[in-house]
Amino acid sequence: MLSIYKSSPDGILEVVENFENNCWINITAPTKEELERVSQLCNIPIEFLEDPLDLEETARIEYDEEANSTLIINDFPIVDSNNSQFNSYITIPIGIIVGADYIVTVCHQPSSFLNDLIKKNVSTLMKSRFALEVLLAISTQYLDNLKQLNKHRLKIEGNLRDSLTSKQLYDLMEIEKSLVYFLTSLKSNGDVITKLFRVHSIKLYEDDQDLLEDVKIENNQGIETTELYTRILNSITGSYSSLISNELNNTMKTLTLFTVFLTLPTLVFSFFGMNVTLPIENQDPVSWVITLAIALVFVVLIGLALWRRRIF
Repeated sequence: MLSIYKSSPDGILEVVENFENNCWINITAPTKEELERVSQLCNIPIEFLEDPLDLEETARIEYDEEANSTLIINDFPIVDSNNSQFNSYITIPIGIIVGADYIVTVCHQPSSFLNDLIKKNVSTLMKSRFALEVLLAISTQYLDNLKQLNKHRLKIEGNLRDSLTSKQLYDLMEIEKSLVYFLTSLKSNGDVITKLFRVHSIKLYEDDQDLLEDVKIENNQGIETTELYTRILNSITGSYSSLISNELNNTMKTLTLFTVFLTLPTLVFSFFGMNVTLPIENQDPVSWVITLAIALVFVVLIGLALWRRRIF
């Protein structure tokens, strides 16, 4: 799908029908014909348009001298459609192509932060500034999604204090997976942002330099926040793993004690049930009481021994 925008003299982003100078071409889940059309009309290398559509593509920056265009690939978070329980995240690439007469964004699927830029009426006349606004929006979205993940983690942690279920552990695993995606992508994005300070193909004015600094600060904040949440999550999972092991040990100890105490009377009753001569007369009316007393003495003695060893 192709959408073309251009800033009006009043500074408002308007939809236009045809490719014009200083326009923004937003490409989402395009067909091969749409990519070829944009490549021909805007003199963009077809690889610049195809690479961001590869979900495994890593963040990078590349310049084509012949086309005089720069490709910036950054990763941004999206909701993982494979998990219907709550919003866990993965990251996919988006390409920002800065040319002399145009700016192009290309992505595998729609992104909410680009819709926010449309409402913000970002100017398409200043292409470098536009690219930096997109990068800043990506960094901001990471921080917003991290807040959502942390809220869900706190909710799960509160539920864990009452009861521990497999679903809660699976949810924690989904959060941990999201944080791994975030940390990997944020560090790759950080490398691209650092390179932008040294790239000569994109002109940066003084205000652009300040905006780039803001992008770097937001990205670093995202990295630090992700690392913090990862450490907290690892601590929680480690603590609850120890708790589960401790509860299992207590359960096994309790079952073992029951087995010991139930085995002792069985041994005594089996001994007196043998078909041999015993000290107690067969017809003695209190013989069964004596048998019970002997079994009870054994139970008490073993119980005292275990108690002195602080086994229970």
